[in-house]
Amino acid sequence: MTRTPVEVYKGLLGITVEDSVPKQIEIVVTRFTDFLFLGSKISVHLTRFVSLFTKLVAYLESRDLANPTDVTEAIDVLDYFTSTSKWWLMTRNEPGFVLRPPSREPRNFIKSITDLQFGPNTLQRISGAAEKLFRFLKEHEVADKVQRDDLRESFISSWAILSAFACKGQGRNVISETDFETAYDILRILCFYVPSEDFKALTVIRRLGSHPVLPKAASVGFSPGFERKLNSSAAARLEKVHGDYLAEMAPATSGASRTILTNSLRFLGQLQAVKQEIERLEDEHYDSTILNALQMFENIGVSSAFLQDESVAIQLFRGLKLDNGVEERIQLLIRRLEGLVVDSTGNKDFLLQYARLVPRLVALLLLLATATKTSSKDPLKDIDLKRGLVLLHTMISD
Repeated sequence: MTRTPVEVYKGLLGITVEDSVPKQIEIVVTRFTDFLFLGSKISVHLTRFVSLFTKLVAYLESRDLANPTDVTEAIDVLDYFTSTSKWWLMTRNEPGFVLRPPSREPRNFIKSITDLQFGPNTLQRISGAAEKLFRFLKEHEVADKVQRDDLRESFISSWAILSAFACKGQGRNVISETDFETAYDILRILCFYVPSEDFKALTVIRRLGSHPVLPKAASVGFSPGFERKLNSSAAARLEKVHGDYLAEMAPATSGASRTILTNSLRFLGQLQAVKQEIERLEDEHYDSTILNALQMFENIGVSSAFLQDESVAIQLFRGLKLDNGVEERIQLLIRRLEGLVVDSTGNKDFLLQYARLVPRLVALLLLLATATKTSSKDPLKDIDLKRGLVLLHTMISD
């Protein structure tokens, strides 16, 4: 357990919200006011759910004031549970959100839970858990009775909603005790185990994949002269000499890792060209492009030494080993990015025309994730990818 229940509950109750937050939540949930669930409008339960996660996100970032950005992350949490599948498989040993592509339309899914029925003992289990929570808060003198009541109601709504989502997501119509146990454990994992990077990653991958700069960058070309210089560069030589390290990850990344340095430089060059309104990078742009790329790493707090020091590059290459289960996470992440890019462009053939865009994005993501690992000797973990996503989004938005 990363965080203790007492500190989390105290933290949640210590969070205040900016004046604009309730209205922001209302705009999202008001479309569900005509639908009933557990004796109340679904919008009431959704408000409590989103409010709870808004405060949790702020708490995990060590802030006592929740802002609109926190609401956005909380809404992305709701979207995750309503648009994807298999989230109910999350465990305490492997906590965190799997960044998989959506499999359903979230609004209709939320409305559909009104058709569900609670099993004979499920509501009793929810009530029992709520009373246990209230007693725990009282025994540990957490806040006053009014605040304890509010937190209990938030958890009741969240347990009920997650129970319904788990039930409906698996094609059933009666919410069972097992569904409640799933909801109970998921909420516990999110409160006590999952780091803030996970919540950020849900929002960041959506913003990254739909960023307006990506289609523009994809259309930037390279002259033969620019390509010759890049292919004869120190980065290209390192990739060739130490290709064995890069090849290990190639199957999981559709080959993106084989040219992790040069593909990253190409994409960063395309980003620069967009800002400079250049349609094609010529050989005379090469030196300034590389220098600016080095600075782009430094601007987000990542040392560019791996592009200048062979020993640092070799150490980074050796770190390109995947932890258990991360290969599947990368493949799902790639599919998620591809779907977002296609949806944002409105062109289903976009990635056929610009097939190198996502591999270059993934190469840069892997580079950032590996370069910022806590220990260079550790394999690449899911949390490293999510940290890399945040840095990548910062880089392209700068």
